Amino acid sequence: MQKSKFNVKLNDFIVKFSNNIVVKTVANGMMLTLPITIVGSLLMVVQMIPNLPEVIAQACTMGTTITSSFIAIYVLLGMSYSMAKELDSIVPASLIISIASFFLVTPVTNFDTGGDKPVAALEISYLGSKGIFVAMIVAILVTWSFAKLTEKKISFKMPESVPPFVSKTFEAIIPAAIIFIVTIIISLIFTKTSFGNVHDFIYSMLQTPLEALGNNIWSALFLMFLSELLWWFGIHGSNVTMSILTLLYAAPAYANMEAVTAGGKAQNIINLFFLDAYKGPRALALAVVLLLICRSEKFKSIGKVSIIPSIFGITEPMKFGIPQILNPVLFVPLTLAAPLCIGIAYVASIIGFLPVTSLTVSKNMPTFMTGFMAGGWQGVVVQLIQFVAVVLLYLPFMKRLDKQELALETPTPEAVNE
Repeated sequence: MQKSKFNVKLNDFIVKFSNNIVVKTVANGMMLTLPITIVGSLLMVVQMIPNLPEVIAQACTMGTTITSSFIAIYVLLGMSYSMAKELDSIVPASLIISIASFFLVTPVTNFDTGGDKPVAALEISYLGSKGIFVAMIVAILVTWSFAKLTEKKISFKMPESVPPFVSKTFEAIIPAAIIFIVTIIISLIFTKTSFGNVHDFIYSMLQTPLEALGNNIWSALFLMFLSELLWWFGIHGSNVTMSILTLLYAAPAYANMEAVTAGGKAQNIINLFFLDAYKGPRALALAVVLLLICRSEKFKSIGKVSIIPSIFGITEPMKFGIPQILNPVLFVPLTLAAPLCIGIAYVASIIGFLPVTSLTVSKNMPTFMTGFMAGGWQGVVVQLIQFVAVVLLYLPFMKRLDKQELALETPTPEAVNE
């Protein structure tokens, strides 16, 4: 009974956390940046091909530069759009006001180009990985403030004869003006501080400490464990931990992409791209155990159904079919498989075998293809090692379950006589 009450309370807490508007905004907003980041990553892969014609190499460099050097803008737009939809606010106005506010807090630098006058321009570093946290904060605060101000009906009243689109445009004027004035005041205040601007303040006070935490292997292993622990309770763990992973590991990932695009070397081993690529072929490993090693009809049938989806990392047929959820026998392999895979990839990286991940790959790509895309042939080798390790981890536990299931399927002498 106590266990049931605990599960209910845990589930209620997780549901509230997952449905929190900020958590949903961060997770959904980052998802919206995937098309541009995946295209940029594919161009980076093409760029690595030896003896590539110069015009193609230049085109690839342009594509990856536009992806990595302006990632803060894409994050800003994605999160502002996501929150505006959640709040049922005016989406176009929310996007425009958010991006304008971001530029207000972004310093303009005078660059000496050798001419008569210096050129005033935005420094590109603030638009890339260094500006991600400011983009997140601006998108959330500005979009939320705009939605609340428009709800208060602080706007010009237009005649009913005015078309709805024009009317909505005028409704946004006063809320936009209030947000603009507040943003300008905040920006001016920071110019008088030792930081000089909002970006350097946020980078020093928030992004740098979070990146230090994100570069710690133990925090990554804990979050992998936590995600699968929630799955054991029947809660979609990835949905819960996605926003936390984004906060800790997105900036180091895009910093790696920027460095490689600029001709340098990726430095941050633990980053969002790394975690996505090297969680390991856990689904395929378990499906193979079910299909080739288990002898009971139940588990063999689940293996047959799961083998194709497992190639693409889909685990639900096995999580609910075996089931893994609330199964005390499978608690250890379920919760430790992902940390084990990340640990293997981390060791391979620190000894110099596995290249530091600097591009993103779709999590729904076939197993081993993700390893090849993220780390070349070395990535495939690492995923093969992970595959064997997960099979060995699950083997004794699944054999025990299979033995129990086989006993249930085998008719007793009494049943045969009847």
